[in-house]
Amino acid sequence: MIFHGDAVLARARKSETEGASARARNEYVEASFWYFFARFPHIINPEGADAYQRHIAAYKCAARHFDGSFEELAIPFEPAPLTAYLRIPAQAKARRVPAVVIWGGIDVWKSDLELHSQSEAILQRGIATLSIDSPGTGQCPIPASPDAERVYLAAIDAVRTHHAINPDLIGCFGLSFGGHWAVKVALLRPGLAGVVNNGGPIHHSFDSSRLGALPPGTRIALARMVGLNPAGDPEALASRLGELSLVRQGLLPATRHSPLLSLNGEFDELVTIKDLDLMSQVGVRQDRLIFGNDRHCASRNSPLHRQFVADWFAYRMREGLSA
Repeated sequence: MIFHGDAVLARARKSETEGASARARNEYVEASFWYFFARFPHIINPEGADAYQRHIAAYKCAARHFDGSFEELAIPFEPAPLTAYLRIPAQAKARRVPAVVIWGGIDVWKSDLELHSQSEAILQRGIATLSIDSPGTGQCPIPASPDAERVYLAAIDAVRTHHAINPDLIGCFGLSFGGHWAVKVALLRPGLAGVVNNGGPIHHSFDSSRLGALPPGTRIALARMVGLNPAGDPEALASRLGELSLVRQGLLPATRHSPLLSLNGEFDELVTIKDLDLMSQVGVRQDRLIFGNDRHCASRNSPLHRQFVADWFAYRMREGLSA
């Protein structure tokens, strides 16, 4: 996969020297995808670590040709700053714009193609995006834990202070395991303009009986995410994951939260659809978008719900302006 990435990267550099900006952008993004594929699902060896660094470099090259502005931020955080990518839409001009903080799950990180594509759709609605890594992934300095949502709260607070952003119109989007953190943030910060949970585990999905049925690559990435050895005791991993249940943490039942859109495939093989039912049963009012005969994160329908999510955020931001 690194070989494929290197070949596309060479084409991107040639396109750039020829002044073909759009072609160079697309080729740099494609190269970053091949490097992502080489380190997927997580960094488990030196080759994966090298592929990830190549991915970052290729994506930053692509960013030179993005519409609007691209800014790499170092958000104050302990034990180390959070690396984030802020994109401001070209049509923003002098006015302050809404923003959506966007993050992935255990294996899709802030500059990977799925999040990049969702960010592009949101930007087309005149909304800025701030992309960050979830705990235990990418460049995030802490593993996942029951209080790791502080990563997202720090990112929200940081983007609110940016001169180009309307601090009263902030949303959040979490993909896959990132949807877990999105729901938690919606419960902890009820004043956000809108929050999207795409396929996040809430409670039932953390049942220890489900762990053995997960694909090996998923179990490896989950162990890495929480800071455990993938070859270690499976019971230790199940226990660590169980601590993340929002029911066990006392956050559910709940009736006060930010506007929430939850979406998934009805036959998600990784995160049971019962988690969305549970939230409705314990008082959470959520817009629900369920795709029948689809899998985790409704991935077969991504082109469709990617646009729906962007429109949902645009609607919520307009509601915020009129409030």
